[in-house]
Amino acid sequence: MKKLLTVIAVFLVALGAADAQTANPLPQMDAAVKALAGDITRRLAAEKAQKIAISEFSFKDYIPSLSPYWANQLGLELTTIPNKPFAVLADAAAGADWIISGEIVEIGAAIRVYTRLVRLSDRSVAAVFPSDFERNQHVVEMLSDTSSGGRRSSRVPRDAWEPDSWEHPVSVEIGADENAPAMNRSLHDENDEDFFLLLPGKDGRLLMETTGGTDTYMEFYNAETGEKLAEDDDSGSRSNARIRYNVQAAKRYIAKVRGYDGNTGHYGFRAYYTVQILPDEYEPDDDSSTAKWINIGTPQQHTFHTGDDVDWVKFQITQPGRYTIRARGVATTDLDTHIELFDKDLQSIAEDDDGGEGYDSRLSLNLESGLYYVKVKCLDDDPDEPYTISIEEN
Repeated sequence: MKKLLTVIAVFLVALGAADAQTANPLPQMDAAVKALAGDITRRLAAEKAQKIAISEFSFKDYIPSLSPYWANQLGLELTTIPNKPFAVLADAAAGADWIISGEIVEIGAAIRVYTRLVRLSDRSVAAVFPSDFERNQHVVEMLSDTSSGGRRSSRVPRDAWEPDSWEHPVSVEIGADENAPAMNRSLHDENDEDFFLLLPGKDGRLLMETTGGTDTYMEFYNAETGEKLAEDDDSGSRSNARIRYNVQAAKRYIAKVRGYDGNTGHYGFRAYYTVQILPDEYEPDDDSSTAKWINIGTPQQHTFHTGDDVDWVKFQITQPGRYTIRARGVATTDLDTHIELFDKDLQSIAEDDDGGEGYDSRLSLNLESGLYYVKVKCLDDDPDEPYTISIEEN
């Protein structure tokens, strides 16, 4: 509290010394906070809230000096309201059942503070209260000045779902396919861990992944027994974690995400159903002697069960011309494939890694009549994912 009051005192002095012709926003902010405290109190009373805490208000990628001012003033107003049915806690992680947090955004010539009221039992946002202020010199200083307590991007703000834990995970809606949106989260310090609760409505193959530029590590658990079912470092794009797992309907699962080696930053998390892994009917096909015939124009679906898996196919060209050979993931284009083309004597003709979409491989070249072989290999460490191999005449 002393630190917050020091920040406020510094701003009061700075604002008093500023250009008198520019409107001081503090009286307007104080009036807005007073009205806001009344609205929040009425909502909390209706919700029968018992313990609340106030967290930070982020602006872009940092916590500006406006954040502690707004949070502190709101806390003071809520604390002094008589006969309130709830207690205002000093620590957001010390047993609160509701948390107040938010974000600050620029909307044209105005600055808007969104104050969110979050129920921690299910991480649902019960209410959002917007407060608008004129964008002037003083407000800009409270958003940009770091000498008075603002913390730049080296200090990652807590997200709206904090605090979460094994006992209080964040519920995640499982998407039907890879178009599922990601939930925005942040790892605000090196010890931060985020917990996601997944309740499948059907048996199926679940894909969980993080998105963004933060290096993440994911663990996947049976929520009832605590058994760790899987873990991953960077099977996703860039340095993101990705796990695929066959889940059962009505079972409870928890995915835990942390920064790899203490990394912090913003990231997204999403989960969705993907293609079920079926037995590969073409096995064994691990060398040229066991290569399976493939017809031109008819794709075949194979499965990489390990990162060392290799599949061979062979085909016959009867009409010279230009042909395209392609190996692509069925579930996503992030499956990293590599293809190599051989003639009938197993002399290499051409090869490709990422010539297709995403990490798909693709060769397009002129071929004479004759017998050809294609070797497809996986460049992912732990794919367990189907793909199609096809030869098409252009």
